[in-house]
Amino acid sequence: MSNPLDNIIPNFTIFGAQYTAIWQKLAAGLWGLAILIAVGYLGHGLLGVAQNRGGHPGQLRDSRREAVNAGVSLGGLISLAVIVSVFITVFGG
Repeated sequence: MSNPLDNIIPNFTIFGAQYTAIWQKLAAGLWGLAILIAVGYLGHGLLGVAQNRGGHPGQLRDSRREAVNAGVSLGGLISLAVIVSVFITVFGG
């Protein structure tokens, strides 16, 4: 059985240039908002680490975990374009 989706490439220009511009602006806005949220969580985690130095070890561990998770998320969001282009190159054929 052959693949029915073989040689079909997604084309967002089918709805016109104006639609393409709108969804690209919307995607860029959501991406920017996600980066700002990740920066906020990173700042909150780093502030928690600074406040809990010499304090309760459990709170310090939680704050450090939050900072690390936010840093990893921020790194992933910043490099999202590279990650997506690698997937398209590898799996796009």
